[in-house]
Amino acid sequence: MNNEGQARAINEQDHQQMLDYLSTTRYAIRDRAVYLMTMRAGLRIGEVAAITMDDILDSDGTLKDVVILRKSMTKGSKTRTAYFSHPELRESLETYINQRKNAKTNAVFTTQLRTSFSANSLAQLMLKHYNEAGLEGCSSHSGRRSMLSSLLKKGVDIVAVSKVAGHSSIATTQRYIHHDQEELLKAVSL
Repeated sequence: MNNEGQARAINEQDHQQMLDYLSTTRYAIRDRAVYLMTMRAGLRIGEVAAITMDDILDSDGTLKDVVILRKSMTKGSKTRTAYFSHPELRESLETYINQRKNAKTNAVFTTQLRTSFSANSLAQLMLKHYNEAGLEGCSSHSGRRSMLSSLLKKGVDIVAVSKVAGHSSIATTQRYIHHDQEELLKAVSL
């Protein structure tokens, strides 16, 4: 069930369907990492497009657990923190980083021409992938919405989820709560 005007939230079955599809794309390793940045770290697609190797790697070349997103990268131009602790995300990023070692740009994700993505071009790529994976109604925001909704459903304090999301208002975070028909049927049957 989709809230009007919001990206479709995806469940674990949809998540696996997306991963299965992404494994067939021409740039499978990159595309999986892009998707997981939204799904497992809750980044907006514009943040994913703007993130650099300097942002995500320590001086010794290891992937950071905590990444500072500069205000030039974020919605609302506010510095915020992103957490790269999910094992699925870490494994995917480490694989991708090892594959792109000789890239000549500091942008983490690059096009086939080895240039950085704009937020719009990366959003269009993800929309194409969702549609081709058979997940209609999804957009580049679906991963972020799904991740934040999942944290709330698991009982994570809304204030903590709000901080992870980079929201200045808890009311904004509350809009990320997604209930599917099955959950609503269970609730009514209580």
